[in-house]
Amino acid sequence: MTIGGERAAVQNPFLCYAVEAGWTYLPPEEALRLRRGQDGLTLHEIAVAQLQALNPGVLDHNRAEEVLARLARVPPTIEGNLQVWEHLKGVRTVFVPEENRERNILLLDPEKPERNTFHITDELIFTNGRHRIGADIVLFINGLPVLIVETKAAHKVEGIAEALDQIRRYHREGPELMALLQIQALTHLVHFYYGPTWNPSRKTLFNWKDEAAGDYETLSRLYRVLRSAYEPGVSIDRDFARKTARLVQEHTRSSPLREPEGIYEIRKDT
Repeated sequence: MTIGGERAAVQNPFLCYAVEAGWTYLPPEEALRLRRGQDGLTLHEIAVAQLQALNPGVLDHNRAEEVLARLARVPPTIEGNLQVWEHLKGVRTVFVPEENRERNILLLDPEKPERNTFHITDELIFTNGRHRIGADIVLFINGLPVLIVETKAAHKVEGIAEALDQIRRYHREGPELMALLQIQALTHLVHFYYGPTWNPSRKTLFNWKDEAAGDYETLSRLYRVLRSAYEPGVSIDRDFARKTARLVQEHTRSSPLREPEGIYEIRKDT
């Protein structure tokens, strides 16, 4: 096995870290089944169920199917990407005949994360009938693809540049999938860059190390240490959280962390 190989040293650890953070791993075959084929964009069954759960009294099964069909029909352009973003922000509506009016719909719940489902899969093959692309890692929230990650072997000096070229090819050959995705990320273990999918320019990429010290392996280890320090259900007040943030900043040499907004809980089972 090659030291620093893409699969063993980059892709597999990323999947493990995501699972530790609460994402559910779907083997490629299961993700393909839920997508209903290589031309599928969403985890259909999960998306339909979540749309109904998040919009009781507004979306029944048929209307949830219509929303997914609407998303599948967005233009494979920056305009289509904007339409998907508007759906995710909750500003798009559906007509409810029983009430004879338009109602806003939720595709995800940012206020109560526990109401959402989080899935991650690898080696996702997508075809639009003309071209076929293979994404290294794709993350789904409520069955909707939101983030694509292109990984390269750690020993590749130009790994990030190669990954960006690959992402640009996805935009050319699989724009239907890229229109739904909102974030693209590139990594070859040492570096991790991310940015919006509406612009594949290098200038729109952010370096993770500019946001917090260390690569995602370091951050994952820090997360495990902090999580294991608390018993389930311990309430953390603002002052304690502020001191913890300063401690993390001190030991990681990161930028100042955003101040917590209030009391929250750290649970081992989330």
